[in-house]
Amino acid sequence: MHEMSIVEALMEQIMKMAEEGKWEAVTRVRLKVGVMRQIVPDILEFCFEVASKGTIMEGAVLDIEEVPLSIKCDECGYEWDDKEFLGLCPKCNSIDVNVLNGMELELTNLEVEIRNAEACGR
Repeated sequence: MHEMSIVEALMEQIMKMAEEGKWEAVTRVRLKVGVMRQIVPDILEFCFEVASKGTIMEGAVLDIEEVPLSIKCDECGYEWDDKEFLGLCPKCNSIDVNVLNGMELELTNLEVEIRNAEACGR
């Protein structure tokens, strides 16, 4: 289950940002996850819920945007979406193809509560 190691790395990154930003709580975490990462969203959410207990992320909502697979053939220029990518262009059978989307694993947004928010112009 690689979802737990992903959650641990994510939480470590967020905790570093929280220390620098004097965050009191993280209320929402948004991720982009490509289908080729083979991450099961329900398992990722469960791991996040378990691992965040007792931290500033406890109770935070984890929003996961799944990014579909998108591929382009460098030989003929054909672009297609295919969950069962076999490594060949379906038009010209070239192996000279590139994955455009579907490999993402990005932290895209956080919603946080900041200590002493009035110091930030509120």
